[in-house]
Parts: sequence; C-alpha cells; structure tokens
Amino acid sequence: MRNDSRTISAYFVILGLSIIAFKYLYIGGPKIGILKHTKYTVGKISSQFYKSGYDYIFVWNDDRRDGHQNGAFIPGHKYLVAYDSTNVKNGFLILDRFDVTDSLEKHRIFGEYGLYWEGWSLQKIPFQYDKSDIQFEVKEILNKHR
Repeated sequence: MRNDSRTISAYFVILGLSIIAFKYLYIGGPKIGILKHTKYTVGKISSQFYKSGYDYIFVWNDDRRDGHQNGAFIPGHKYLVAYDSTNVKNGFLILDRFDVTDSLEKHRIFGEYGLYWEGWSLQKIPFQYDKSDIQFEVKEILNKHR
C-alpha cells in the first residue's frame, strides 16, 4: 500500500513538472516570429504589481487576451501592445515606455467596455511616437525573453 502511494505521488510530481516545463519552454514569452507580422493595439493594465509583474488585457481578432509582464506600469493606464497579427501564439507584449492613456482622448479613440478593438501596423499608429523607438522597444523586450 505504501509503495502505491509513493508511485502515485511520483506520477503527480512528474506530471506537474511536465506542465511547468511545457508552459515555460514551449509557450514561454513572445518569440522572434512576432517581428514578421507585428501589429499594435491598446492594452490596459488590470492589476497592481504582484509576483513578477502586472496583468494586462487587450483584444486580438475579437477575442480578449490576458497577459502578465514586468515593467514600469501604472495600474489602469493604457499602453501599446505588440502582437503577431497572423498567429498570436508567437506572442504578445505590452510596451511600458508607451503610455497612450492621454493620447487616446486627444485623438478621440474610444474603447468599448475599456477595450480597444482596432489594431495598427507600425506606420499607422495614430500616436505621436517615433516609430523606430517603438520597434526598438519590441526588439529589446524580445531579447530579454530569450
């Protein structure tokens, strides 16, 4: 009987470690493939800092997505989110250097229920940021996740 409980415990430990390995190795952070078809939208910081970062939400293909990332964010503020427009599995990331909270009102871009459904290519982002700075920030974050 005691051997059976050890065997069962060992199976659960192996299963747990496999799930953790899959999450961090396979799913992990954003992948370099995000650079091929990058689009940008608005994401909202939805939590206070906990564990290793902040929670945020954004919309991709009419579907709400949740993420968690470290950075210098202000809860409730809105930031640019970069994502792969053809395959969100390549990843997405929120850019803490590009707080667009005030710019949204200035450019009369209003969300529905606090979410923004529109996505833009780098050239069509309606905010007054240097596009090369945005692209550089995406590459920097990707390099940190490698």
